[in-house]
Amino acid sequence: MILRRRLAVLPALAALAIGGRAEAVCNQSSVSTADLALWNVHGCWSAYFVWEASAYQVRSGDWGNRGYSDACNVYKEFPKHWNAAYLISYGLPNYTTARTQFHGTVDYQGTATGADNAYHDDTYQAPTDDLSVFGRWVWEAFDSNRVETSCLLYDPAYANANPASRGGDFVHEGWHGWLWANWYWPDHQSGPRGACTMSGNACDYFYFHPVTQYAFGNMWYENGTATWFHSPNQVQVEYLCDIATSAASFVPLGVRTSAAADANQRAVSRFINGPGIRCSAPIPL
Repeated sequence: MILRRRLAVLPALAALAIGGRAEAVCNQSSVSTADLALWNVHGCWSAYFVWEASAYQVRSGDWGNRGYSDACNVYKEFPKHWNAAYLISYGLPNYTTARTQFHGTVDYQGTATGADNAYHDDTYQAPTDDLSVFGRWVWEAFDSNRVETSCLLYDPAYANANPASRGGDFVHEGWHGWLWANWYWPDHQSGPRGACTMSGNACDYFYFHPVTQYAFGNMWYENGTATWFHSPNQVQVEYLCDIATSAASFVPLGVRTSAAADANQRAVSRFINGPGIRCSAPIPL
């Protein structure tokens, strides 16, 4: 099966849609139990959040009223942003023997961070109050491309406002950049279609591969066929399953349980040839 498609027109954006459009200001007065549990592992680690703001190209003008200058306040959006990035950076053990991870930290972090690399062109991260999406990748003609993440990932009133789901969206949206850079478009398909029950531009194929097929650091590799390829929903689910089933021992059970729930919900609702994979439920370590 040959996958390569040349671009017909420049796309405006690629969104992980969830329903009708709405606008809201994010809740900055509470925090999910999963966020707080992970936060209590590392505390306010200033060297990390300074690194993260630079590595993810988080701009003060976008996050100024969302905790950019209040990075130790876990109720704000930027602290929740770097809490999720911390999980990407340190949440997996990356064992190469008796391997259980689909991909390594180098793959997920490379996909999520901002600098031009093997996974995408330059990208910066911005918030959005648009509740019609979890996240969105936006092509920019005269700037770095933009990844937006919405209040649905930060406001604990919503199930996905936890560090694993938030990081999964960083990876998902970053993968749109990989598809763009490698001339694959459109990168989602309209649904409902096949086993995908989602409406709008939100359905993907799952390109099955053994856990050990990709060496850590090689998730970017493709050969133009279904044998070596990933869709955006697929890399997201693989990341979430890795956190759910293969996380480092310090990762709280609530974070791993949230990852499994998100992965399994996506597996049954977003793949045309679904259900894709399903993660086993995490057990206490």
